[in-house]
Amino acid sequence: MFKDNPDFYPTPAQLIRKMTSKIEWKHIKSVLEPSAGKGDLVEAIHNQFKYTKNYRGNSKYDIDSIEQDENLRHILEGKSYRVVADDFLTFNTYKKYDLIFMNPPFSSGVKHLLKAIELIEKQQRSGQIVCLLNAETLKNPYSNDRKFLMRKLEEINAEVEYIQNAFSNSERSAEVETALIYISIEKQEYSSVLIEELKKDESHRINEDYKATQLVNVDFIKGIVEQFNYEIKAGLKLINEYNSLKPLMLHSFNDDSTPILKLQIDKNTEENDIENAYIKQIRAKYWNTLFNNDQFMGLFTSNLKQKYLQHVEELKDYDFSLFNIYTLRIQMSKEMTQGVEDTILNLFEEFSHKHYYDESSKNVHLYNGWKTNKSYKINKKIIIPLNGYCSWLGHYSPTDYKVLEKLKDIEKVFNYLDNGLTEDINIDESLKLAKHYGETKKIELKYFYVTFYKKGTCHIEFKDMEILKKFNIFGSQKKNWLPPSYGKVKYQDMTAEEKDVINDFEGEQSYSATVNNTSYYILDTSKLLMLTS
Repeated sequence: MFKDNPDFYPTPAQLIRKMTSKIEWKHIKSVLEPSAGKGDLVEAIHNQFKYTKNYRGNSKYDIDSIEQDENLRHILEGKSYRVVADDFLTFNTYKKYDLIFMNPPFSSGVKHLLKAIELIEKQQRSGQIVCLLNAETLKNPYSNDRKFLMRKLEEINAEVEYIQNAFSNSERSAEVETALIYISIEKQEYSSVLIEELKKDESHRINEDYKATQLVNVDFIKGIVEQFNYEIKAGLKLINEYNSLKPLMLHSFNDDSTPILKLQIDKNTEENDIENAYIKQIRAKYWNTLFNNDQFMGLFTSNLKQKYLQHVEELKDYDFSLFNIYTLRIQMSKEMTQGVEDTILNLFEEFSHKHYYDESSKNVHLYNGWKTNKSYKINKKIIIPLNGYCSWLGHYSPTDYKVLEKLKDIEKVFNYLDNGLTEDINIDESLKLAKHYGETKKIELKYFYVTFYKKGTCHIEFKDMEILKKFNIFGSQKKNWLPPSYGKVKYQDMTAEEKDVINDFEGEQSYSATVNNTSYYILDTSKLLMLTS
């Protein structure tokens, strides 16, 4: 681990104790560890919150961490520590931190500390920093960055303690002198824009050329991220304006009077931390909206979609950023590939033996598969139990929720197989029109025609034989009914046994078409959930 990451120096226990002693922990609620490593400092922060539990009562706290090394991020996530970004130097957030607790990389300690100072200063509320640096950084300010840092530390009255051989007995020893830096930055007074406008005695002018659409990029993901940023900024600006105006809105002239006008967050569980409560609820709103958007979740069947909707509550602790959406996308793609495969295969089985009775026995074509004589493929016309009539009144009702959900899930399976080639037909509108006109037979949907019968069955006739072929290939391959060489070798190069299976399954001509266009016929499920960058 040390070999792969020359900047990784775990903080020794005695040095951690020195760092924690600088802080009055009972007043801390939100903490950032921007170079978390394998989590030694994060663990120490958690312990400090435990030690001060009696003082804190029911007051909540949270800890965010950042780590650039992918291997170390896996370790942190394995310990259930929250990782919110991969690079502190490019990290931007609207969240407010009471404390930044850090042992930055030795090679870029100056940049990391300056970034931490900038983050606390711009949040317009009090915050503290505890930071370890190589003492040489301060004692030999040869570069412009080092000189600027020295001036900055002097300006904000930073405390610096030099410690000899602090890392000599650590997990990764280093004979260096260390600087322990403590910084306390007081809240900066926010000057109300509204008051400044009143002083100027000028009326607020709206740009006539302004259009809301300018806030949103053409690209879907970038657009909603920009909209999120705009909403967060607007809300935080309002909160700051309110705090500036509060002294003018008191019930009386007494110093301890309460404001006449109150600003509060709906369902606020963050006590007095109105800013972070607002941020969390806006985050939850956007994550929830994303998971309900067809551009992002359109491929997911109802059961797969529900799985991810359950994670919205956890995601409110993460900024709605391109990095976090991309990270989630990768996670979803990995996790859901198996789910997609199961969904397609379940439908393949459902169209066959799951409803295997006299009427639906013609759903499948039986053939002798690889090492088995019990193989089948789905025919052009099939019958499934799906009642388009109201069960108690007998009224024709093809728009019933259960009917719609089932047909939509079937359609989505074929969306997986289609590569976006088929023109869309609105399933809701088609079935509404069928109900209105009493049309029960051969109702056209995107991939198939449906016919409803009063006995509770639905006849499905597939429109595109190529997509149906792709469906049959997928199901047969997953069940190992086709030779392992299927789609990889030409027909003439197959063994006699392999040819027998191919002949029974589709014939030489159809198989040759498959070999010539494997990218279409052989489904790569790893690419199914690739979402717009």
